[in-house]
Amino acid sequence: MSYDYTGITNSATNLITRFGKSYTFTRTTNGGYNPATGTAGVVTTDFTKYACVFNYTDQDRADGTILASDRRMLVESGDYQVGDTVVLGSDVYQVINVSPIAPSGDVVAANLQVRK
Repeated sequence: MSYDYTGITNSATNLITRFGKSYTFTRTTNGGYNPATGTAGVVTTDFTKYACVFNYTDQDRADGTILASDRRMLVESGDYQVGDTVVLGSDVYQVINVSPIAPSGDVVAANLQVRK
C-alpha cells in the first residue's frame, strides 16, 4: 500500500505560494528543421511558478560546486529542467541543478540551483 502525498503536495504548494513569490521560467528548445532556410527554429515557452529564494551558506559552498552568486529556489511541484532560465531581481539565472523532493516518486516540491 502506498501513501497518498496529495495532502503534503497541497500543503507545500500553499506554503510556497504564501511565503514565496511568482517567477516566470523560460525554456528554449530547438524547433523543426526548415529545409527552405536550412536552419532549425527555436521555440521559447514561458511558465509561471511560485518559489522561495535562498542564499547558500559558506558551508554549502565549501566543496566548490556552488558559487557565491548561486541561489537556491524552493519551488512548487512542476516540470523543471536544467537550462531553464528565470529572472531574479534584474538578473537572469539559469537552472543548473534540479533536485526533486519526491518520496515514493510523487514530486512534492523541488530545489533548484540557479546561476547567473
